[in-house]
Amino acid sequence: MLKSFFWTRQNAFYAWVMLSLLLGIAWYTVEILVFYNAWNKEIYDAIQSLQEERFWTLFLGFDLSRITEFVMLKEDTMPSFLEIITLYTPIAVYATWQTQRYCFKWREANTHHYARRWEKSPAKIEGGSQRIQEDLMIFGKTLQSLFSGFFSAILVLFAFLPILWELSEGLPVWNGKIIPGFLVWVALGVSIGGTLISLILGWKLPKLEYNNQVVEAKFRKQLVFSEDDFKARATDVLFPMFSAVKRNYYRLFNWYMGFGVWQTAFGLAVGNLALVVLAPAYFDQLITLGVLFQVLNAFGRVESSMGYFIDRWTTIVDFLSVIRRIREFNKALDEAEQKG
Repeated sequence: MLKSFFWTRQNAFYAWVMLSLLLGIAWYTVEILVFYNAWNKEIYDAIQSLQEERFWTLFLGFDLSRITEFVMLKEDTMPSFLEIITLYTPIAVYATWQTQRYCFKWREANTHHYARRWEKSPAKIEGGSQRIQEDLMIFGKTLQSLFSGFFSAILVLFAFLPILWELSEGLPVWNGKIIPGFLVWVALGVSIGGTLISLILGWKLPKLEYNNQVVEAKFRKQLVFSEDDFKARATDVLFPMFSAVKRNYYRLFNWYMGFGVWQTAFGLAVGNLALVVLAPAYFDQLITLGVLFQVLNAFGRVESSMGYFIDRWTTIVDFLSVIRRIREFNKALDEAEQKG
């Protein structure tokens, strides 16, 4: 799946150049979010101090010289919300559009690779057509949803960890006690612990998804035969096959229910964790409203990046099951080529 795209004469140049471009865009959008984090502090401080004129300037102000500095990512620049959204929106939309094309190009390379090998193979491989059409389609779609998000999560960590450390370095945690970078350690501990628990609770899901595709494929194949063979339409054959589909789905539903309880509770708890920690300092007037929201924003982005796999575990499960099926198809092609 990698070799056919990144290591062939036809696709390698595009694959590596476009990957570099998409990573560059991801880095640039994260830098814009850093400015947005600083903007959060300014806007809420303006609200707290009742600076109405400052509030509207931060929201709707537009200055060409300032936006030029913003485009160049100059540190001392404080863009307005209008300037942030004007720059961020087209870049983010273009990145999504280009990622879709990139992942489809990857699917195209894989489709051509496996179709050529399948054409030359003398073996009758069960579900070969489904592997080439459906699984490579799912691979492309799932890759698209994971591709940019994973790299963005890493870049967000590099950008926001120092910010969160600096912001929480002198914040009192409880009764005036200060732990340098306390919220960084909280985010790290919660995310690592949450990821490990998610792995334990969801370890069986990839296999169940794989089994689900197996029983679905058998049922679908029987239905296809039934289009030309009236005897194959017998319900005494079809109903037991569908019962196998039902049993596997119900096992899958039960596991997803258990995992969903954990995922939902974890998401709600973590979403308010930083607020609970910072509330005493705010009520003691040790930090401003702007600092509170700036820290909450930074913590949310760091925690979300660290907990990337928790939030997208079901998508990752689908991805792993697809990769497993394609690998088995690849193995069957290898064995057929060796025999031939």
